Amino acid sequence: MSGNNGSENPRIIKTQDENGEVFSFELIDVIEFEGREYGLLAYVNENAEETSEDEEDEEEVVIMRLSKADGSYTFETIEDEDEFNRLITYLEVESEEEE
Repeated sequence: MSGNNGSENPRIIKTQDENGEVFSFELIDVIEFEGREYGLLAYVNENAEETSEDEEDEEEVVIMRLSKADGSYTFETIEDEDEFNRLITYLEVESEEEE
């Protein structure tokens, strides 16, 4: 996996849910799995003025499929439970190998 590697400028991604609510995420990494690309995204709480160390340690990570259409990229929710479970298993194995 190739992370942000200390880049001073985090890559912030804004997504909108079905209710029109916008959420911000920091793009941690993009991985390729089974011929598709997926983004590992960490939730950015833009409303929090101050976060405790405990909250920082419990960073919420979201995995979304990365799709390219008309020259632009979009992040999509992974609706297929089997695809999601295979991806999680792959990430767990990769994580164990890195340790």
